[in-house]
Amino acid sequence: MSEERFDLVIRGRRVLTTAGIAAREVGVRGGKIVALEPLGNGLQGDEVVELADDETLIPGLVDTHVHVNEPGRTEWEGFASATRAAAAGGVTTIIDMPLNS
Repeated sequence: MSEERFDLVIRGRRVLTTAGIAAREVGVRGGKIVALEPLGNGLQGDEVVELADDETLIPGLVDTHVHVNEPGRTEWEGFASATRAAAAGGVTTIIDMPLNS
């Protein structure tokens, strides 16, 4: 069991790593992943999230081809609706490609 403490610990049987899906504990400090240990290692955190067996933790996605259309056609899609939609789908970063704005 680690003596180190994290801001957030996420535990799950299905965590996507560079080697594939594995049972892991993820330690987060200052908004960055700083530890990835086998499940059962006992990482300690101020907040602990236990994933359900049917949940999989994956990294946030980057969408490099987004047309936000702001300023301009915000009734079609503006920054507020584009970023809400992205976040709902697990996208953490968007890169705007101006089209009509």
